[in-house]
Amino acid sequence: MPKLKKRLDAFSDAIIAIIITIIVLELPIKVVNGTVNFRQIFMSIGIYAVSFCFIANIWYQHALLFEEVDTISSRDIVHDLIFLMLLSLIPNFTRLMSTDPIRPTVMLYGVLYLILTAYFQMMTASLIGKKYRSRDDLRRIYQSISGRRSGLYLYLIIIGLIVLGYFIPKAAMILYIIIPIRSFLMNSQEREDFNDVVALPEDGRNRFLKMSDHEKIRFGKMIRSYLLKNQETTHPKSHADEQAAWQHLVTQAQQEFNISEAELTKWFSGHEDRLRSRLH
Repeated sequence: MPKLKKRLDAFSDAIIAIIITIIVLELPIKVVNGTVNFRQIFMSIGIYAVSFCFIANIWYQHALLFEEVDTISSRDIVHDLIFLMLLSLIPNFTRLMSTDPIRPTVMLYGVLYLILTAYFQMMTASLIGKKYRSRDDLRRIYQSISGRRSGLYLYLIIIGLIVLGYFIPKAAMILYIIIPIRSFLMNSQEREDFNDVVALPEDGRNRFLKMSDHEKIRFGKMIRSYLLKNQETTHPKSHADEQAAWQHLVTQAQQEFNISEAELTKWFSGHEDRLRSRLH
């Protein structure tokens, strides 16, 4: 049902946009007897930032997931609607925690965070499992959608925050502010590097996907650096400048990744304009 997939994707985008709007509208920012509680304002904004980053990550992963699959079943639709129902609880739980950051409200927020994370990862595995049969392919595509810091590592962090919320609610709330924002920024860089590479032809992408996590980051940055050097600014790059940038890329690729100049030439032939377009 490809047409229904597009409609569900559009419906999901609308619901997520409404959720973010409701969160900011329900922030407990009030003026009492002509005075403003600035501590409460900053705390509320911080918690809103946490929820925004969490939902923004969800939206991006959701968009990547539905871009990856061609059709969906009725069961997939039900799963997505249940997920959106759970996600729509975020505004109320955000308001509860920002109004009174005590043990029950902080822990409830963490439990909802955990349920949403687990449910979305289950839904992701179910959808991409229909298209990819190889375990390696599943792992690579899953990481390209959810980021490297998903799975058990993420569960341990959330469970740790729930436990911390039982003993020190305010400390857990502060970490709820720091960790999702940090994760949001780091995942954005990872995805940017990954997107610069996916425009390569199939053999280049396969070589990239077989690299370790550390190598993927370095390789993505290497390609991005090369493309940035070749961008035209006020003056077009000279042929000598282009050759120098290419030789630098070749040397890096050979020394760090054992990739030959012939391989690089094959990968970039006819694809450089497409790669460069991702920088704009």
